[in-house]
Amino acid sequence: MNPVPDLSRLLSPRSVAIVGASSNLDSISGRPLKLLGRFGYQGAVYPVNPLRSEVDGRRCWPDVASLPETPDVVIIGVRADLVEGVIDQCVERGVPFGIIFASGFAEAADPRSQRRLVERAASGGMRLLGPNCQGLVNLAGKIPLSFSASLDTERIEAGPVAYISQSGAFGFASYAMAADQGVGFRYVVTTGNQADLDIIDFARYFVADPEVGLLVLYLEGIDRGEAFLDLLEEARQRDLPLAVLKAGRSATAQAAAKSHTAALAGDQASWDAVMRQYRVLAIDDADDIVDMGRIFSDRRPLGGNRVAILTTSGGGGILMADRCDEEGLVVPAFSGELQARLAPYLPVFGSTRNPVDMTAQVINDPQGFPACLDAVLESSETDMVVVVVSMITGEAGRQMAADLARAAQKARKPLVCCWMINEEQGGSFLRYLRRRKVPLFQSPRRCARALGALYRWSTGRRQPRCSAVEGGDLLAGFPATLTEYDAKRLLALHGVPVTRERLCATLEETLAAAEEIGYPVALKVMSPDILHKTEARIVALRLRDREELQNAYGRLLERASLHDPHASIAGVLVQEMVEGGLECMIGVRRDSVFGPMVAVGLGGIYVEILKDLSLRHAPLSEKTALEMIEELKGYPLLKGVRGEEGRDVAALARAVAAVSRMACAEPDLLELDINPLFVLAEGKGVLAADALVIRR
Repeated sequence: MNPVPDLSRLLSPRSVAIVGASSNLDSISGRPLKLLGRFGYQGAVYPVNPLRSEVDGRRCWPDVASLPETPDVVIIGVRADLVEGVIDQCVERGVPFGIIFASGFAEAADPRSQRRLVERAASGGMRLLGPNCQGLVNLAGKIPLSFSASLDTERIEAGPVAYISQSGAFGFASYAMAADQGVGFRYVVTTGNQADLDIIDFARYFVADPEVGLLVLYLEGIDRGEAFLDLLEEARQRDLPLAVLKAGRSATAQAAAKSHTAALAGDQASWDAVMRQYRVLAIDDADDIVDMGRIFSDRRPLGGNRVAILTTSGGGGILMADRCDEEGLVVPAFSGELQARLAPYLPVFGSTRNPVDMTAQVINDPQGFPACLDAVLESSETDMVVVVVSMITGEAGRQMAADLARAAQKARKPLVCCWMINEEQGGSFLRYLRRRKVPLFQSPRRCARALGALYRWSTGRRQPRCSAVEGGDLLAGFPATLTEYDAKRLLALHGVPVTRERLCATLEETLAAAEEIGYPVALKVMSPDILHKTEARIVALRLRDREELQNAYGRLLERASLHDPHASIAGVLVQEMVEGGLECMIGVRRDSVFGPMVAVGLGGIYVEILKDLSLRHAPLSEKTALEMIEELKGYPLLKGVRGEEGRDVAALARAVAAVSRMACAEPDLLELDINPLFVLAEGKGVLAADALVIRR
């Protein structure tokens, strides 16, 4: 694991130079100066522009070399063709960090220009953020190193969220939207082309910051998959929630991602599997950044998934209950004891069951709403509380907001509010609750999704990442192109059970092998030039005796010759027939970002028709392999249905784990397909009946 770069002088510089500083404080090269002043930055600020002697009342310097001190950070606000010269000046002066706003590098026609920037900076130990980025802001330290208009505001309030985005415009726009909804940020960083410092560098630095309570990443792609996995493990060790918005799912979006940030977009199925495996909060949209910020900014202990719903609208409560159910949350009926505690504060046409329909009449009793809140918050029957408020306005609305804020301050479990009201009627209440950090929603669906995410993260398994498997490169001793026979020999060496079989060169050897193995047998022509044997019709199954075997032998060799007259024939494989097993499959694919990914699912024709697969990153434990199997839609078939006996699921899990170790131990293994893998009756194990290996 590589050391985390020390970014303290970049995030909290004692001095900042702005190269290309403009007297137009609303321009890209003028706004950084304006923002540093607005935020009250206490360090030294040096405008640099050879065409000016003064900018915004500050002395302007002609170049970096003439500055009275070496700044911690140089903001490079000049056009792309001037950037290399500025970096040369910074290297000569010993500047540790540079931020490049300009575009026109790796995302344009000449990626070599970006490599030159990094090489020149590295020669002097200088680290770069960008190019093609909008910089960063340290809100806790009130230090904006950016030109984003989203920072040109009076709202400068720090919080626990660290947000890193590859896209500058999207990053600061979504930050502004979330901040406007009451989410507090500690850092916002946009990395752009990531020529040098990337999202992973900043994320690992923020994981080590005890004041960061939620880490959010907007990713278009990465090319350091192993480092990303190190980050996920570090976040797990600190028990830090990490949310990832991964863009580039469609083919069109992936092409756009490459041209936009010169990023390597990995296969989406692999991304989904890695995030599920390592307990990452996968989010879909800018709204999710807002909602995760709300729900995770003030995490309270969460013991389970039981939700109490207090509502002033029967319909609103029912809708919230439906949305909670969709998220795997439970809205339990309350005990008689809890209902009795609520009953004195509800009209006869209300409901004490859950959702608790307080009706709008609750505003007539100043003690009613606080008493209901206390009852469900103190009850051992609930794990979280949602208050659904409809159009309660005026003094009653003000009082409900105050009661909610007071309850949230002392609550020992999550308390959130879904207040369905327009800005004109309820804006003051909503702003009041946001200022007091009460998680506030105006959509039942978004409220329930956020609570579901909190529950899944809080109660999810915290399994450490398995150690990588070293050595064992047995594939080096095999032919360049492996036949099925070779593939299964390799599997056997890695502990995966395979069928009894013999590779034969003559008919006599074939007949002898069949007698030794025992009829019925399967017969297959082995050729490194014909990998898909079924399509070539060079497989015969359930041969019952010598006569059938003799007839099949000549027929299969003839078909092989017709299919490919130039094919090299390695021999004919005589294989035992496996009866009574359920066909499954295990596969390996080496992902361009994360390396070996392992899949398990139903085999045979099912894999093509149902596509019922579970995918994980290798290596993995037998426990994780068992979880993969249990999440298959076809899992009931393995457990046994309608009186059928169960299959050896434990043996299947052992085989999946063994294949995952093999995938890591064999660096030249690109693809593996074991199909079918017969899962026999419980206690009888598994047998690989066919396998395809593609090597580098």
